[in-house]
Formats: sequence, structure tokens, C-alpha cells
Amino acid sequence: MGFFCKSLPDLFWSPPDLGVIKINVDGTFQSDSRTSTLMVIARYYKGEYVGAETYLFNDVVDAFVVEARACKRALLFAINMGFRLLLVEGDSLTVIKKLKTKEEDKSIIRPIIHHMRNLKKCFDEISYLFIPRLVNGKANTLAMEGRRRQHSGF
Repeated sequence: MGFFCKSLPDLFWSPPDLGVIKINVDGTFQSDSRTSTLMVIARYYKGEYVGAETYLFNDVVDAFVVEARACKRALLFAINMGFRLLLVEGDSLTVIKKLKTKEEDKSIIRPIIHHMRNLKKCFDEISYLFIPRLVNGKANTLAMEGRRRQHSGF
């Protein structure tokens, strides 16, 4: 994770409650090649990084789907890491709203939202928070780096 550096978004980062893992998610989408890169960054309440991962996907048709998949990957990442208390932050207001509501989703991301609601059972507590792209800078930087390197991994 050597390409992380102190930047303006770190000034806006706020810690989660004690014992909660904060996961920032983001995704990039290239419509011409129909590819996307998703990223997940996990930090403890003191700001220490406890993990980061990028994921590459092919045959993606919509940026909206990319953002939903990024949130889903965050949950799968958290399950694999053994995290039980989670705060997921992302810069897609629509996706975050859909995850917070109890209403049935009828959009293109319905299957992803449904799967995420089922995954919620794997956690003691999980919450979602919308943050502006400026504040989600580390996540965006990692997603762009993953796209540049064309590499999935921890």
C-alpha cells in the first residue's frame, strides 16, 4: 500500500466508534472496454489500515452497477477478514439510500441489493453512510491504481 499518501481527504476522515471497522468503497467504470475496478479500504477507529483490496470485472454495462458491486465486495471482504461491526462508506448516494431503505428495490441493481441484505446476517452491526467523492479520495485513488495495473488483489 505504498501509494497511499497524506492528502486533503485525510483531513476529512472521521473515525468510527471504538470496535467498528470503517470500510471505504469506490469503483471506476470504462464504458468503451466495459471494464470496472472496485476497491475496498478498511481502517480501525484510530485510522490504521487493516486491509485493502482491488477487484477487476469485465463485461460491465453500467456505472451504477459498479458502485453497487463495490459495496457488495466490501461486505464479502469484511466477512473474509472476520469483521463483525462495520461502517461502509461510499460516494454513490443512490446505492447508499437503497441499502438503508427496507423497501423492495426494483432497479437494475436489485439482485445485488438483495444479496447484500442477506449478507447483513453475517454481522453484529452494519451501517451505510454516503460521503462525497472528495472525502472518499483514498478509495478512488486505489481504484484508479488497480485499473492502471489491471490487477486484483490484497
